[in-house]
Amino acid sequence: MNIKSFSLRSLFLFAALLLLSNSAISQQRRLINYTEISALIHGSTSLTGNPTFNGFRTRTGITKLLNENFGIGFALGTDNYRKSGGGNYNTLPITLNAAYYLDPKLSGLKLDAYGGYAVKLFNNLSKGLTAGAGLSYSIPVNAGLNLGLQTGYNYQKIDFPPSFQISENFDMGTIRLGLGLTFK
Repeated sequence: MNIKSFSLRSLFLFAALLLLSNSAISQQRRLINYTEISALIHGSTSLTGNPTFNGFRTRTGITKLLNENFGIGFALGTDNYRKSGGGNYNTLPITLNAAYYLDPKLSGLKLDAYGGYAVKLFNNLSKGLTAGAGLSYSIPVNAGLNLGLQTGYNYQKIDFPPSFQISENFDMGTIRLGLGLTFK
């Protein structure tokens, strides 16, 4: 077992234990499930010539409210980036998330931040750090469901394995615009 896999496993084990731990106060705390689909609109890249990237993103996650307004959780998703003139990059991000709801009823404005790791999905992508922050505005549809409009910044690092013919690793920043559902 190498140090990187031990660190990654330890991080996710810690997150799982944190979400599953309960105390007498936790009966008042809630779990929230959310699902999101977003467009990733080109912002910038470290590639030579600054080519344009556009993409598509999906996420589903669980957040545990620690008080009326603040929650932490984890999410799993997919990101697909397409470069103008060719090139397709697919990632499978696993992230830790933090969310701050201005309204304790979980409607209205929400601030969020996340960070994690995009694991290998196909042979052409080895690994990559992912992170971002954003805000959303949600409208209650019924007592257990909110519909939200979201925007934010999404960062992705694309690292290739040494044996791959393209050896230029690069960073990419995109603007996220999407729709989300929050199940509370």
